[in-house]
Amino acid sequence: MKARIISLTLIGLCVLSILVGILHTFIAIRSHDEETPENIEQSILWDFSAGENKIALLSLNGVISSEQPENLFSDAGSAESLQKALRKILKDSSVKGVLIKINSQGGTVGLSQEINSLLLRIRKKMPVVVTMSDLAASGGYYIACAADRIYAQPGTLTGSIGVIMQSLDAHELLTNKLGIRANTIKSGKFKDIASPYRALPPEERALLQNLINNTYNQFVNAIITGRVKRNDEYNIARAKLSESTLRKYADGRVFTGEQAKKLGFVDELGGLYEAQQAINKMAKQKFKLSAKELPLVQYNAPTGIENLLFGVTESFFGGSKDVTRELLPAGVKHSHQLLYIWE
Repeated sequence: MKARIISLTLIGLCVLSILVGILHTFIAIRSHDEETPENIEQSILWDFSAGENKIALLSLNGVISSEQPENLFSDAGSAESLQKALRKILKDSSVKGVLIKINSQGGTVGLSQEINSLLLRIRKKMPVVVTMSDLAASGGYYIACAADRIYAQPGTLTGSIGVIMQSLDAHELLTNKLGIRANTIKSGKFKDIASPYRALPPEERALLQNLINNTYNQFVNAIITGRVKRNDEYNIARAKLSESTLRKYADGRVFTGEQAKKLGFVDELGGLYEAQQAINKMAKQKFKLSAKELPLVQYNAPTGIENLLFGVTESFFGGSKDVTRELLPAGVKHSHQLLYIWE
């Protein structure tokens, strides 16, 4: 009986959510001229307005990782969601510019590179602007450097250009204190590299350092491509970043937004409002549009149903986070992975 009541409740809430979504969409389409970054309608049926020229607003929040596959209940600001939205934008001719809000300390190398590559492809077709929130460091900056322009608050933390890899060395605890020894059968001497069951020998350390150096050079080269060598005609303020400055400060240090602007790592100080003004001007210049202001439509926003169902499932079944794992540094949680992340 209880299960039936829950099922009927969920169905009723879903129907209500769809109706609310339709109403929100109708209001959003009728009031594009009144949209501001602080009041953007998010709706399950935003595709109804796909025929109009628009600016796509996307968000990236938290660690950049594909550890959790995207599904109905995934975070709409996740790297996976952003990646999916960017692929969709490449096929949507009504999108005339991309504005991305980043609040991330970075994450895995491969996914950061994939998103950077997608943005560079989009940048050939339309302007791309990034606005940094509290934090856009390491992999967050790797993604941001693919944009035509970067905006940051004076107190935003950014930079941390570098690579990190961590592994635990627990062999003394396990062997000397607990009497635990590992029996390892391997095909080659490096197959269990950085094993926690023994100390890291110099030969393995040198091999891993070469990996780090190579991946670090990929990071620096991405910034050179995205910012040092960029060449556009947009009539929007652009900071100059020299390769010598980049190499001098690409040592893992973190900057404030104000410091980053002085060095050329970001273009202007400001938030979402200033970034929206810039992307509008750039889009109108690129496509020779006469519209006063292009509507801002959020791409990777959660739908009404997602928000509703996630809240209901959390209420009935409670959270399932591993608190112990949440307290671990990201480098340990992603052991044996090269990371563009600020720890």
